[in-house]
Amino acid sequence: MARTTQGGTGMISKQELVDGIRFAGERAAAAAEHCRDWDHQLGHQWTSGDAFRHIAATAGGAAGFVPMLESGVLSGLGADRIAQGNAKAISDRSATPREEVVAAIRAGHAASADYVAGLDEADLAKVVTLGGYEMPKAEIIAQIWIHHAIAHAYEASARWPIL
Repeated sequence: MARTTQGGTGMISKQELVDGIRFAGERAAAAAEHCRDWDHQLGHQWTSGDAFRHIAATAGGAAGFVPMLESGVLSGLGADRIAQGNAKAISDRSATPREEVVAAIRAGHAASADYVAGLDEADLAKVVTLGGYEMPKAEIIAQIWIHHAIAHAYEASARWPIL
């Protein structure tokens, strides 16, 4: 039987995962809507707008990504290749209006949540290795479609210190 987060045992349940993906998409979309300066330079090469474009580009990808978790294909991708893919996805959306980026974040996360809702609980509990991760599939999905989206949204919209 798969462990769940109930009682602090460690694995997110399928319903928590689905709800979390929807929540993360809504929070990232709200951050994008409220971020005043999309040209704000972040602590690396991206701007705030680039970070939101990146979230939009990855938001709907669960259906294509999850089946590859056990194939070994993903572990063969180096950081440089991933960075190139991210740069291309951001560049491809460089002229996309903010409203469309926000809509893509919402629609993509909804599509990924719907896809995850149809997955088998036992399959989500399978432990897989991906790069530095060795955890149940559900936890890797949570890393990408919950933590990743919220982290980039926070990075893109936070302006500290508050004066």
